[in-house]
Amino acid sequence: MDKPTKLLISNVPANCPDDYLRQWIEARGYKTFSVKLVRDIVSGTSPSFAYVHLMDPAKLEQAGRALDQQTLWNHVLQVRLVVPMSAVVRPAAWFRAAS
Repeated sequence: MDKPTKLLISNVPANCPDDYLRQWIEARGYKTFSVKLVRDIVSGTSPSFAYVHLMDPAKLEQAGRALDQQTLWNHVLQVRLVVPMSAVVRPAAWFRAAS
């Protein structure tokens, strides 16, 4: 299996700017290479998810665990690792807090 290359963060507030999300992640100790909120072409709004590349790919799993279930503007974020699979990208795993 290929190694994860980025994080998929879902439940991001629709009005959250890319730069704000970048600063929020970096304030938690994870330098970002890129942060891209996916936006609707017509409305320009976000369907509430973003892709994040970290400067240090070795910290992807650690960042995923640390950021999962954190709250951003009253939204509980869900984070998963994204693993390339040929030309298709698929989520590898959800992080869940221990019960």
